[in-house]
Amino acid sequence: MHGGVILFRGTGTDARRYVEADRSRADDYYLGADTSAAQFTALDGDGNVTVALGLAPEAYAGWVDWINPLTEESMGKPRLPGDGRQGSPRFAEMVVNAPKSLSIAAALHPEVSDALDRAQQDAVAEIQCWLSQHSVTRVGPRGKQEVVPVEQLQTMAVSHRTSRAGDPHRHIHFQIGTRVWAAGKWRALDTAALFTQQGAIRALGTAVIAAHPELSEVLDRHGLTLDPVSGEVIELERFNGVMSKRGEQVRRHLERLEAEWEAAHPGETVGPVVSARLAAKAWAHERPAKKPTTLREEHAWVNELHEAGYDPDTLRRPARREPALLDDLSVQTVANRALDRCAAGGSAWTRHTVQEHATRIMTEYDVQAAPAEIREFVQVATALAIEDCFSILTPDAPTPEHVAHLTSLRVVQAETELRDLIAARIPQQDPGHPDVRKAARRRGLDAGQERAAAAVASADPLVVVEGAAGSGKTTMLGVAIEVAARHGRASRVVAPTLRAAQVAHDELGVPATSVAALVHAHGWRWNSDGVWTRLAPGDTDPDTGRTYHGPAEGARLAWGERVIVDEAGMLDQDTAIALLTVTAEAGATVALVGDRAQLAAIGRGGVLDMAAQLRGRTFDMAEVHRFTDPAYAEVTVRMRDGRDPGAVFDRLTALGLVRLHTSDEDVREHIAEQRRDGEAVTVTSNDEARAVNARIREERVARGEVDDARTVTGSDGLPIGAGDVIQTRKNNTSIGVANRQNWVVQRVEQDGVLRVREAGSGRKRQRTVRLPAEYVAEHAHLSYAATAYGVQGATVTGSHTIPTEAISAAGVYVGMTRGREQNLLHVVAESQEQAREQFVAAMERDRADRGLTDATERAAEAVRGLVDEGPVRLVQTERARLTQLIERAEQHAALFEDATARFAAQKQAQHVEAEEHAEHVAHAKELAEHIRHTVTAEVETRARADGQELVEARAHLQTSRDEARAARFGRRRTAARNIDTAKESVEKIEQRITQTWGTAPSLLRPVSEWAKKIATEHADAHSEVRAAEQALSDTEAARQQTIQRQAVERDRLTVQVYGAEQARQMRGTFRIPNPTADAEHARRRAAEARRIIAELDARPVAEAAEWLTHRREQQRIEREALQARQEALTRRNAGPTRTGPDHQRGRPGLSL
Repeated sequence: MHGGVILFRGTGTDARRYVEADRSRADDYYLGADTSAAQFTALDGDGNVTVALGLAPEAYAGWVDWINPLTEESMGKPRLPGDGRQGSPRFAEMVVNAPKSLSIAAALHPEVSDALDRAQQDAVAEIQCWLSQHSVTRVGPRGKQEVVPVEQLQTMAVSHRTSRAGDPHRHIHFQIGTRVWAAGKWRALDTAALFTQQGAIRALGTAVIAAHPELSEVLDRHGLTLDPVSGEVIELERFNGVMSKRGEQVRRHLERLEAEWEAAHPGETVGPVVSARLAAKAWAHERPAKKPTTLREEHAWVNELHEAGYDPDTLRRPARREPALLDDLSVQTVANRALDRCAAGGSAWTRHTVQEHATRIMTEYDVQAAPAEIREFVQVATALAIEDCFSILTPDAPTPEHVAHLTSLRVVQAETELRDLIAARIPQQDPGHPDVRKAARRRGLDAGQERAAAAVASADPLVVVEGAAGSGKTTMLGVAIEVAARHGRASRVVAPTLRAAQVAHDELGVPATSVAALVHAHGWRWNSDGVWTRLAPGDTDPDTGRTYHGPAEGARLAWGERVIVDEAGMLDQDTAIALLTVTAEAGATVALVGDRAQLAAIGRGGVLDMAAQLRGRTFDMAEVHRFTDPAYAEVTVRMRDGRDPGAVFDRLTALGLVRLHTSDEDVREHIAEQRRDGEAVTVTSNDEARAVNARIREERVARGEVDDARTVTGSDGLPIGAGDVIQTRKNNTSIGVANRQNWVVQRVEQDGVLRVREAGSGRKRQRTVRLPAEYVAEHAHLSYAATAYGVQGATVTGSHTIPTEAISAAGVYVGMTRGREQNLLHVVAESQEQAREQFVAAMERDRADRGLTDATERAAEAVRGLVDEGPVRLVQTERARLTQLIERAEQHAALFEDATARFAAQKQAQHVEAEEHAEHVAHAKELAEHIRHTVTAEVETRARADGQELVEARAHLQTSRDEARAARFGRRRTAARNIDTAKESVEKIEQRITQTWGTAPSLLRPVSEWAKKIATEHADAHSEVRAAEQALSDTEAARQQTIQRQAVERDRLTVQVYGAEQARQMRGTFRIPNPTADAEHARRRAAEARRIIAELDARPVAEAAEWLTHRREQQRIEREALQARQEALTRRNAGPTRTGPDHQRGRPGLSL
């Protein structure tokens, strides 16, 4: 993806014309019967697509006019332009485009075409999802605004397969609606946040297409290779120029034919039939034999490709590299590299910046992965990188994602080191300055120039000179170098670019080089992530693989030599650290010469600001000499001051230097026709520069100033012919060219080599060099128009500056100070008031990085007036909490309802099992009792009989004894014999009983009791009884085990349903699980939460917040009252009792 965010401020009708103007009739062919103009998608705040449908042209125009296509209700009333104000932005657009060679591959192969369509749609889907999660709006009055995430985002995607000329150009106009739903109503999208997100969005879209597995696989089947960084198809890239050149020809002819038709048919609109006829004429113009025969222009373009030499059998394919998988990448390495790039690029950054770098680094590894995998990887890498960041804002300040408030320890360390190096150069006492008056008068220096020249010519270790554009810095330096040389002090100039250094060398006659070249010679190296290291002599140079031996003779600095840093405002901190270290080691002095009002460093800057602040003494050259008109010179001074941009615009208007235009195309047309050779054209972006360059070149070809018969293609995809002005973009000493050096093409050779002559160098004899075809294709492009970085330092006869919403104050100032005779401002606006508003807005933009202090102030300013805990946050937080509560309550209710059945099933199963065990125990018990009874009954009967016999024998013995005591003398002998007989009988019976039963009945206990005891003992020892009673014991043990197991099962189910902690509490309080009641309770909680959400949604945000605050206060009061009652009850429980000590003397014990 290329290009940035563009805000469209026209009406729905204008939008239809805008989209259809970029559509060829070939697109109509591909759409077939589909009448949808655009694909509409609505997403919620979590990235989920809620609605996706195609819109007819009328519905699309209504959406642009803020009519919701889902409900046909108004989403607000757009502000119309007028009273010096622009109209409301209706949508923000980014273009998801494919490089030309990839579009060519799609034209050649239907399979590639289908795969590319899916890859681009996947990229759009990922961007939509990301935007819905990160887009914000602002809610609340000024001074108390909240940055609030959107709850609904609407987007449009308008797909085109070709350019307006019909050449292959796959792109999707992705449009983001500027009306979003948040905090209960339609609100304005925060487009300022969107502009800070565009880098991350572009990186994401590029990554999805480059890593698309299906697209890569299809290209590979056709012998084609996708470059993951450029997105180009390597084998077809050389044909880009053919397509672009022919496309420009057809487009130019088509525009002319349409203009002629509209002039001949005033008030009418070009319809499809007329459009098709005009397109065919545009194709046939100058090439009647090549007129396409069908509506599928892609067929004709394939023929063009074959005529240009395309042959699939002879394509040279580079060595194929196995694609990487995300699992092969170290996410920590990607995170570290992303943080390195953030630190190299600025003093502070946003979360989106981190994500952009992480995404680009991942893409550079040539991975193949699905969009969801890319999303997850980038999220993790971003989070890891941010863990090593910290905020420069105060802890209580809001930190929106789009505000640059993050930095790292590396940034702090580097700036601290830089400040220490600067401070070390500040002398305790300012040295004297040499007398430069004679040389100053001879050169015509003004007072400011003279003071600056004396300072630079002195031995002061650090001199800071600031000069306005056109103040004569070069003339001043000439005097300073001359005077320093007379005092035996050598001088050399270093500049941000080699081109600027070469100009300084030619004009000042002293050694000059780029700052990068000087520090590189002294061993400093830096990688693609902006990490700097230094080689020591003897180390291996990673760039060349050779041993580094130290700086070459020409790069060595002499003690006391003055190193003059030209355009010092463009010096970044890392380069400044290297330069100041090198000069300190050599004992050289430094003079920083620049202008903080002009362009700043690309990266972490603020070097000139820190030097001026620490040095405490700056030599300012405010008198301007460049301009022929003194009145305009005074305007540029006020422009540099920046205090009243509105008055500056009014003065520019009074001087006749402001041109109003109806459209961007009108600007280009006007400049192409009115621009004179040698005049500078300053634009905002490389894409705009390409468009202006193409239009100027067309005009020069038409005037015969450029030969369009034999051309080559530059790095911008535009043709280059003899007579064109081009710019080289890479230093190459072997062919003698420098970055941003301008050349006039003298001849295009057969092999694509360019013979070029140096332009605007000031030399009497301009150099001529030969540019190889490979260098031209990669590092040279047209240079009629350039960004501010391309024109800074140039002095020309006249200039044209085209401001847009992306230009900064420095860009306007640089562009408007290039021309000696005239400097025109071209503004696309409907009125002078609207143009004034745009100019003021541009002059109030300052995108320069000026160090941590400035970054902190900007971050604080960005969040000033924002609050973190406002009404919206309060309501949204409570709403989110209630939503989560509802989800949990519904989950719990479903769980408890399911648990009710589970508990019931468990209870029933356990009851059945318990009944079975009870039956088993009863049966075993009955059997054991029966066997014991059977055994004991028989034994007891025998034992009782034996015992009774013994009782009777003992009774007989007693009777015998009684009779013997009562017998008379003559009968005693007989009685004695009876006693002996009875006694013998007793003994025999006892002996027999003892032998039989082990014991005889006692005289003191009944025989029945003895018999029962004997029976029991015999039963206890009986095998059948023992077996039966063991069976009974086993059965009862089994029942106990089952009871214990069932208790464990009940506890396990309770833990599953309620959780371990709650189950433990339930056991402690003897609470029985009741999932039915718990489910009902959860349903009531969910219903109550829904009621509260409904109450919040029914009120405006401020009123809802007030209602919520009142409700929380009431709840607090109720909680405190309940707590007070509980504490009172606790005190009463802890009071004296009847059984306890009576602490109140003289009173009886109390009890509850």
